[in-house]
Amino acid sequence: MANEDITNLSAQEVYARLTPEQRAALAEQFQAGLQQSDHPEAQQLAQVPPQEATAEQVAQMHEHAAKHNKGLLGVVLAHPVATAALGAFAVYELDKHLGSH
Repeated sequence: MANEDITNLSAQEVYARLTPEQRAALAEQFQAGLQQSDHPEAQQLAQVPPQEATAEQVAQMHEHAAKHNKGLLGVVLAHPVATAALGAFAVYELDKHLGSH
């Protein structure tokens, strides 16, 4: 991913820039937390095969975690794949959802 300002992109646009392998790694991380939730949307997202996860589905996982499980979002965005591939976006999202406001 180029060293451009990606903080103004949507989660879906950012995840679309990842390779399928990178998306699968992040989907697996999200799903580890989603599987522990009783929320119907979490259960549905936890059933997506990680290797087949689209940018839209990973973005849905991201948004669900941002609303319902910020700890999970922090774990996923601190994952080496996220920090290497998403860089500024991961830092921005961590600050936005977990930082002090």
